[in-house]
This record gives sequence, C-alpha cells and structure tokens, in this order.
Amino acid sequence: MIPLYDINAVRGKSIINTAIITINVLVFVVLELPLLLQGNVLSFNELVKNYGMVPYFVVNGMREYTLLTHMWLHGSLEHIAGNMLFLYIFGDNVEAVLGRRGYLALYLLSGLGAVVFHLLSVMLTPSIILNPYLRQNPWLTPAIGASGAISGVLAAYMLFFPHAQVMTLVFAPYPLLIPIRASVFIGLWFLYQLIMGTWSLSGMPTGVAWWAHIGGFLTGAALAYLLADRNRIIELRLRGRYVVYI
Repeated sequence: MIPLYDINAVRGKSIINTAIITINVLVFVVLELPLLLQGNVLSFNELVKNYGMVPYFVVNGMREYTLLTHMWLHGSLEHIAGNMLFLYIFGDNVEAVLGRRGYLALYLLSGLGAVVFHLLSVMLTPSIILNPYLRQNPWLTPAIGASGAISGVLAAYMLFFPHAQVMTLVFAPYPLLIPIRASVFIGLWFLYQLIMGTWSLSGMPTGVAWWAHIGGFLTGAALAYLLADRNRIIELRLRGRYVVYI
C-alpha cells in the first residue's frame, strides 16, 4: 500500500514539517546523492559510519552526536522518497494540533525513542558466533534514516485523526486507488512492523531497523497527548475542524 494524500480538514502552515523535509532533502542532495551517482561507495560508507548511529559506540558513551545526525541521513533515493512522502502527508496535520514547538519535540523525541528500541533489539539479537547466517555484526552496523521519528508522527496522527481518509494506491493485483481510514492504514502499517520486528530477532539480516520504527511509534503515542496544544484544539473545533479531543 502506498499513501498518496489524506482527506483531512485540519491544515496549518506546517513550518516545522516543511523545514524538516527541506533539511532532509538538502542533506541527501548535497552530501549523499553525488557520492551515490559517482559510485563512490567508500566515501558514502564513510559518511554513514561517521554520522550514522552505531550501537557499539553509543552504548560506550562515544559519538553521542549520532543520536541526532542519524535522523537526517538516508541510504538511497527510494529510502528518502518514502520517508518524505509519509512526512508530507501526515506531518502538517499533526503540527496543526501540537504547534511548532510541540511538533518539533514529538519528532526529535520519537527519533530518540526509536534509538532506544533499536539498541534493545540489538542486545536481543543472537550472537554472530551462534548465527552463521548473520553477515553483519549488528553492534557495528550504522542505523540511518528519519523513519523512527516519522513513526512517532504516524502514531500522533492516528490518535488525533482516526477517522480521516488516506487515499491509498493498492496493488490487488492491479493498481487501485481507494480511501482507507487512518486508524486502519496506520494500524496495518504498525502490525507489519511488529511482524517483521519479531522475525528480525531471529538474527536473520533484514536491512531494516524494524524495532526503531516500533519504538518511534510507541514514543509518539505516549507523547502526543502530553504535547498537544489544548487551546489550538479548541480553536480548530470552533472553526469546524474535527480533532479527537484528549
């Protein structure tokens, strides 16, 4: 399923959401895309190793800056396109409810919550010695991407706008454009993360930090109500904009 846009009356200027998307795109276009186009794998890997979140370093109190820098790096054009699409569709509505400061806090804290869950999943992953199929040591594998932070935004959207419609491109087996309730779309998305996250604990490499997505989602769900601007919600409701009250 690929979301294309949402049908939601709540809109705002989404200054923070636009800024986050812009920064992510600029980082990719200026720092990463030239290396990928040149086929300069060594330099790209060096960039990822230096600014991606490597579990071994973080748990040993080194390279703490990567707790933030990893959120702004992406591994491919498909990676950043998918992340920014989700952020573009769901982020503006959440910012309209949380306000600029609340939305920025939700985004960054969800990204940090994603790190915590990813580290826990690495600790539970079978040792590379016990699992000969594990090609990379998870302790030394850099984690990059905005997915964890965006997962928190999805959680907040589902809580605030469960009845909003998400126009979704579904291949079953031919392409169909159908509206799906936000609670159903995001709920299915989260269920998929849980299934794949459970599978990843077997030690088989998947190339995706599934538990980072789960952690970001749970963090966003926990913080959404705490960060909500109640005056803003009241204002939106008076203007006839539907928002689930907390």
